[in-house]
Amino acid sequence: MTTGRFFAALAFLWAAQFSKIDAWAQSQGSPVVIGETVQLRSDTLKESRSLLISKPAGYGNGTDRYPVLYLLDGETHFRYTAAIVDFLAANDRIPQMLVVGIASGDSRKRTHDLTPPSTAESDNRFSPGNGGADAFLSFLAGELIPYVDQTYRTRPYRLLAGHSLGGLFAIYALITKPKLFNGYIAADPSLYWNNQAVVAQAESFFLHTKSLQADFYMTATDLSDKVPSEVAKFNTALTTPPVGFRWKFAWMQQENHMSIPLPSIYRGLETVFEEWRLADPLELFDQGGIEAIHRRFREAGKRFGYPERTTPPFTVSLVVAALMSAGRLEEASKVLLHDTTAYPAPWNQLDALARAYEKRGDTEQAIRYYLLSLKQNLRNEFAKKKLTEMGIKIPELPQV
Repeated sequence: MTTGRFFAALAFLWAAQFSKIDAWAQSQGSPVVIGETVQLRSDTLKESRSLLISKPAGYGNGTDRYPVLYLLDGETHFRYTAAIVDFLAANDRIPQMLVVGIASGDSRKRTHDLTPPSTAESDNRFSPGNGGADAFLSFLAGELIPYVDQTYRTRPYRLLAGHSLGGLFAIYALITKPKLFNGYIAADPSLYWNNQAVVAQAESFFLHTKSLQADFYMTATDLSDKVPSEVAKFNTALTTPPVGFRWKFAWMQQENHMSIPLPSIYRGLETVFEEWRLADPLELFDQGGIEAIHRRFREAGKRFGYPERTTPPFTVSLVVAALMSAGRLEEASKVLLHDTTAYPAPWNQLDALARAYEKRGDTEQAIRYYLLSLKQNLRNEFAKKKLTEMGIKIPELPQV
């Protein structure tokens, strides 16, 4: 097909798809709902706070419990964060989660809630009325989190995400109430605040904290080519982190201060939940066999509040496929049949293993796996044909 005809055909297909979308949009009329708004009265703050809450797909029809992402500046970041969580969870990059966006209100209220007190002249001149971080943290610990846990089906893994002063507050929460949250995403945090006082507190905290199971992700950007001094100083404090503390810093120079929250949330969630998935199962298998993979998922499940989590069947299938591709058929067969109760062997992989043995010239093993495949799928005409060619009478299938 010529280039012109190719693009003409592509344009036709696009037009057809857009006409379908347009027709769908016109024929429907119901809104697309991504969450709900709740008002929570706070005795600590002596006012009501608006919450934006997004629940996982199927929440209303199920009984599952979910980790919670607490999102500062909810009115700014809620919509895209809820979409990111939904997208990543749908692709099993992270678990499904509840998202609780905490609306800040006006800029004065935001500055007050998200900052520790400052003695710096510039802070007090440009950000008057600051210093309410401790009260806001008490609101989270004593009112908001108990409300969410009582109202929604939650798991004991809580993640706090914030940008700018919100990132500063996330770090302040980490070093003042380290058990309140399990994970943190700090997007370009305002660590300059109060002459870098939070950085100094963090240095002391990490120096004297021997162990802390938590996950921390931080980003930064700047108009210059260098990481800001306060950020570099904070990273230095984490050179020897507490046992159990996982952290990563990303220098996002391609972003600016206002564009950095979205990629920070996306990459931050992937990083925090890195142990949720297994990018290269064969590598871990080579280190410790299938049990190493099972152990990895058990440990990750416990970390994220899923003590019952087991290895996804698809991961086992990936290991089998990788072993077959490498010609390691005996190992592939052992993994495929290692636990037929928890992981019934898919008929198509049994079929593929039979074909691999047949190609190798091992007729005995080929027959065995064709029989197993046929037992799993009695409509597998290919297996029937192969078995017939090998002299096995289909009506007389032995009990395997």
